[in-house]
Amino acid sequence: MAVRSTGRGGGSARRALVALLGVALVATTVASPAHAGEERAAAPAAVPSPPQVEVQIHSRLQNLLTPALSAAADTQVRALVRNIVARQFDGDTNALWSTVIQEAEESYIVDPYASDWLALKDAVAQFHNIDGYRFDPQVYIPNFDEGIVPASTVTMAVAPADQNATSTTGYRLDQSGNVETISSPIDETYVETNEVWVLSVNERIDTGEAAHIADSPAPGKVKKGSQAVKGIDAGDADATKIGPMSVCNPTGLRNNQGEEYLQRWRVPNKNSFGGLFEGKREMRLVVVTSTGVVIKNYLFPKVKRKHIDQWQNSNVFITTWDRAVWGEAMGYQWYELDGGKTTSSTISVPIQGGGTISTTVTSQERDDDGGSTAVLFSESTYREYDTGPVRFNMCSQGGDGGTGNDNFACGAIASASSTFSGYSPSRTTDCNRDTRLGGSYSWANALGTWPPSNPEWVQADFGVNRTIRRVVVYTSAGYPIRDFDVQVWNGVTYVTVASVTGNTQLAVTVNFTARTTRIVRILGRSGPNHQQTYVRVNELEAYAI
Repeated sequence: MAVRSTGRGGGSARRALVALLGVALVATTVASPAHAGEERAAAPAAVPSPPQVEVQIHSRLQNLLTPALSAAADTQVRALVRNIVARQFDGDTNALWSTVIQEAEESYIVDPYASDWLALKDAVAQFHNIDGYRFDPQVYIPNFDEGIVPASTVTMAVAPADQNATSTTGYRLDQSGNVETISSPIDETYVETNEVWVLSVNERIDTGEAAHIADSPAPGKVKKGSQAVKGIDAGDADATKIGPMSVCNPTGLRNNQGEEYLQRWRVPNKNSFGGLFEGKREMRLVVVTSTGVVIKNYLFPKVKRKHIDQWQNSNVFITTWDRAVWGEAMGYQWYELDGGKTTSSTISVPIQGGGTISTTVTSQERDDDGGSTAVLFSESTYREYDTGPVRFNMCSQGGDGGTGNDNFACGAIASASSTFSGYSPSRTTDCNRDTRLGGSYSWANALGTWPPSNPEWVQADFGVNRTIRRVVVYTSAGYPIRDFDVQVWNGVTYVTVASVTGNTQLAVTVNFTARTTRIVRILGRSGPNHQQTYVRVNELEAYAI
């Protein structure tokens, strides 16, 4: 098919490619000392060429443009692509061309032997080996999930090799089936109101490391967590805590063996990690102890570029900071993941006041360095840290002595003797005091376990020893737990430290002599008089005072 230009903003596809790549020979003249006093025109700064792998990717995307536009001329293929994009298979509004080809042929909506279709498949196959790595070409439609109206004629663009590009050239087929450039530049303003199919490669995430590397416990410690979250940590169901659950020490001070959280983060300059055409951002955080041990390797998946300059409230649990094991500083290294071959590099994070945290980290060759900084135990958690591209805040909760107002059970690992269908022991440590009836707010024992003859229990495991003197039990509206014991683990067995009988209140405070323990348990002996066989706990709290 011929390529022609329409409008002043156009140009041939070949000229557009050269312009987009930004490959130019720039003659730079440097004044020698002998000419230092002469008035001379400033030499232009050299324009860095994109990495070679980006040039190769871009060249093959250009080769994919014509067959992709030809395929998109078919109404059914367009509908299929948009359907796949709407699925957001990896959290973004994109569709792999391999998926499009497979499903189109399975649906018999194309002739698999037609020359145009074979040209498309051949162009896609060219990505199977680029410098020894297989990339997956895709269609990315910016703002598809925000109500962009599909067009009858597809406008297509090629993601520039220069990741910092803010605009590119758009193409479509004219009535004769020729590829033409459009006069309007494809930029952020254009894609806010127009559908554009951007040809790019999928950012396949492969860190080359264990999928659940995070939260490596200190010797003798138990991993903390309450729910699995999509990301590098997701392979370990108890590896991650996330959400509005970290209650920071109000003093802004850390206590030894306190729980350390990444409270929130943002990228102030939304163009820091590529431009409009790369799709959503995947930020990766690696946390290293002062001894060089990686204790956190966490992925924040799929944040829209237009939103990444806003605070992302994550509350990701980092570790129980035991100073005797982890030392006085943690190194925080950030990346934005773009995929490519796996590589290893040494990171060195300077520590304020002297010293360096160093370790070897695995990443991918196209990943962007998000900068690093050290977090000191002695620093206030009200401080905002700045790596350059990334800013973040920390939060510390509890620890030895705590503030006295710290709920040690908030976010603790919860378990139970049995659980009624639809309920969950994790409701008792989700930091939510809601006393409404139902599985969304509560734990209840399973059918047929029959308290009071056979008591049922729910417990909270702090992960480290805490000294507690007070427990608060929140139960369900209309069905308050009537009789129960408060028990603690002494390393050998569970010991009853307090008992409650005849309760009718939804919130019960139980005080007792100080006990140092890792686990506190509520042993339910009887539910309310009108339903004694079920004991319910909506929230369990444990305090130092």
